[in-house]
Amino acid sequence: MAGKVTKTVCFSIKADRHLHSLRPSKLLSAMRHTSSPGMRGWRPHAIRFPRRAQSTDSPKPPCLAQLTEPPPAPTPAHAIMRRLRSLFSKSPSPSRRSRKSARAAAPTMADLQSKIKGTVLTPESGDAYTAALRRNSDLSVLPAKLVVQPAVYEDIPSVIAYATGQSPPLEIAVKGGGAHSSTWASSDGGVVIDLGKLNKVTLAEDKQSVSVQGGALWGDVYEVTSKAQVDVVGSPLWFVGVGGYTLGGGYGPLSGEYGLAIDNILSATVVLADGRIVKTSKDEEPDLFWAIRGGGGQFGIVVEFVFKTHPYAGPFGSGVIAFPGTELASILQIIKEWKATHTPAERFTLNFSRPAPHFKPSIVFLPSVLHDTDGARSKTVLAPFREGPVKPAFEKIATVPDFLTVSHAADASLASAPKRLAIRGTFFSDFYPELLQAVWDKWVAFTETSEEVRGSAVLWDLTSPAKLMEVGADETALKVREPHYWMAVQGRSTTDASVDAARAFTADVVQLVREKNTELSGRDLGWFVNLSNGTEKAEDVFGANLPRLRKIKAKYDPKKVWSKGFVIEPLLE
Repeated sequence: MAGKVTKTVCFSIKADRHLHSLRPSKLLSAMRHTSSPGMRGWRPHAIRFPRRAQSTDSPKPPCLAQLTEPPPAPTPAHAIMRRLRSLFSKSPSPSRRSRKSARAAAPTMADLQSKIKGTVLTPESGDAYTAALRRNSDLSVLPAKLVVQPAVYEDIPSVIAYATGQSPPLEIAVKGGGAHSSTWASSDGGVVIDLGKLNKVTLAEDKQSVSVQGGALWGDVYEVTSKAQVDVVGSPLWFVGVGGYTLGGGYGPLSGEYGLAIDNILSATVVLADGRIVKTSKDEEPDLFWAIRGGGGQFGIVVEFVFKTHPYAGPFGSGVIAFPGTELASILQIIKEWKATHTPAERFTLNFSRPAPHFKPSIVFLPSVLHDTDGARSKTVLAPFREGPVKPAFEKIATVPDFLTVSHAADASLASAPKRLAIRGTFFSDFYPELLQAVWDKWVAFTETSEEVRGSAVLWDLTSPAKLMEVGADETALKVREPHYWMAVQGRSTTDASVDAARAFTADVVQLVREKNTELSGRDLGWFVNLSNGTEKAEDVFGANLPRLRKIKAKYDPKKVWSKGFVIEPLLE
């Protein structure tokens, strides 16, 4: 019987070393479809190995049956298979699961650095890493696991693959200018894609458009456009990033004449969550083009904008006119009369603030008058404020040549402002005296509580809404196209202990504005994306545009790779 078993199961294995290199799956696959009783599935000599030189008097290699004592009776097939598994259990060949795991190994930081032309910064990078974390507000700084500064658009897909390939995936934040006071452009333990090196600005040969990379600041843009004597709808502050400002709407000094920044985008280049780099316009990826115009950074990283340019709007009448806070009622009456006659070329920001050195509650106007060739236009436009029944406590108006100069007008005051800054804002329908008086009273009471928070301020923007109303509420993702203005609250604090109070103040004021405006106008205008903090309801931000935005989110980012900012939930079907 032993001989019979030996004849049936003996394989042509010429050396013992082959036993250890033989994968059990290979051997077992040969043991099928035989008619031998008790050994169904075996095929003798089905597997052969290379011959090894042997002396003629070397003993013949043992067959498998000789590795153990011969059984007294035919061995059942399942017993032999169990024995074979035991023999090969120590095989060095990896299992299918381990091979799959090896193939799916998370990309390393070294892998990332080897694939990109840009820079990877970690806490071990020292001062460079620390500098990369800085933001306009100290409250926006978070310790990222790494900061990646792409040198070319093609670097970004590798960063996305690195972050999403970790277990669990790492959060991705995108930093353009870093002017927002939230932590939307920062990450605690995640990856920050810092677009700062992608800041090239290129004016078209015909000067009808300008191409702006996503990491540029508005100051970078104005450097180019001012020299060329053309203008573009942008921020009144040079240090504001082009990307975040634009994707949320983009209200600026030229909005009265040419609408919002999003109304002036001709096309954009976007890096999507799946790593594709696409161009979008009204004709290419039209859903994406619709969504990025007012939907924020929820659909990809815009690495390049192409904006429409406009004829030179300078010189500009610019400066400051300040009044004592006791004259608020009279000033609001002047504003009411002035609004009835002003043109889209005239705008101002009205501030509630406490300027140095006396820090008394003051009403501060920051006017911007376009096409002020010789200063005469400013004198006429601002006459009600400068020569009216209420005399300014301080005024300084000058003619400046270009937007670049205008964008630096607030540098001195901002340099001395506390860096612990929290900003919130919203829309309002009109300069209702009851509304502004209620906010004034609240602001005065708060800033009198402590020197630590007296740097807090309230800003009201008065730019003609006529041009932006020419665009329908469903033509872009920005829902508010009816007559409106915007306001912002700056909660500034000099100590960590007063930060919470400053934040609470900003929240209280914007809530007061929304409630009071709804009461006086009968309309709830919702929230302003650029001045939100993410706690607002999506319905209040996007209104009737939200369902379409959710569908587009599902199309371009179903896994919510872009989870910073005002997050839109994908509508997965």
